[in-house]
Amino acid sequence: MNVRGARAIASLCGRCLGVLVVVNVIGLGIVHAVQGSGGASQSGVTAALVYLPAAALVAALLIAVVGFPAGLLTASVLARQSREWVHVLAFALVGATLSVMLCASWSIFGTVGWEWAVAAAEGAVGAGAARWWSWRAHARSVPWTDSQGAALPWGRMGP
Repeated sequence: MNVRGARAIASLCGRCLGVLVVVNVIGLGIVHAVQGSGGASQSGVTAALVYLPAAALVAALLIAVVGFPAGLLTASVLARQSREWVHVLAFALVGATLSVMLCASWSIFGTVGWEWAVAAAEGAVGAGAARWWSWRAHARSVPWTDSQGAALPWGRMGP
């Protein structure tokens, strides 16, 4: 199932932003739960939630300016590849690479090694999950033909 073209990639970019916001809110909740309700952790999580809309706006701009062209290029490179997991993996790798490159270009990383891993995970989860989500949305919107339904392991269902 091909998810290509400017409209599909723009939709994928929007899904990427949605995935990133949800994952970061869940991550902040987990950090808060693990650290307890102490004063320092409470103020850190509260500050992160306050800055989350600004961070989401910056992420939206970066996804639009950098992620959209990279998504178009990645989709065109994978145009002849029919395996969906290859597309998801490729988008995840591109997202991880772009995230690390953008953070490194702004000198966001310190000497701690986990910052690189977090940046790579953010990009991989955002782009990979968005690509998988885009495929699922596209697969639901395109009905199967009789021959495709008959080729399923459980056979064709319906009238």
